[in-house]
Amino acid sequence: ELAMIMDRLYGGVCYAGIDTDPELKYPKGAGRVAFSNQQSYIAAISARFVQLQHGDIDKRVEVKPYVLDDQLCDECAGARCGGKFAPFFCANVTCLQYYCEACWASIHARSGREYHKPLVKEGADRPRTLPFRW
Repeated sequence: ELAMIMDRLYGGVCYAGIDTDPELKYPKGAGRVAFSNQQSYIAAISARFVQLQHGDIDKRVEVKPYVLDDQLCDECAGARCGGKFAPFFCANVTCLQYYCEACWASIHARSGREYHKPLVKEGADRPRTLPFRW
């Protein structure tokens, strides 16, 4: 049903799942949706919130990009950070890239990008916004 709702809103849904606790088999209150094309993905994350309605349930949910582990910086491919994995992901549609600290600082010092907020991987695969200022 999540797949049908998101596909109706944005199109291109190729996977949807509800995250559940492995022991209790009870929903955690989060889900994942994968899109088959970039336009649908960008439309979904740009909306930021979506109203899900099913039967008598009406819930407003936040749409966040999934942040992957073990990604090199898309800007320097690890050259400016000693090959370490990039800790930041910029979910703004003008970026949509992983950055090391040095590249984040240089790219986001540019006019128009200074207000982008990095996402970092948080426990249980939940991205969180990091308050970040240089």
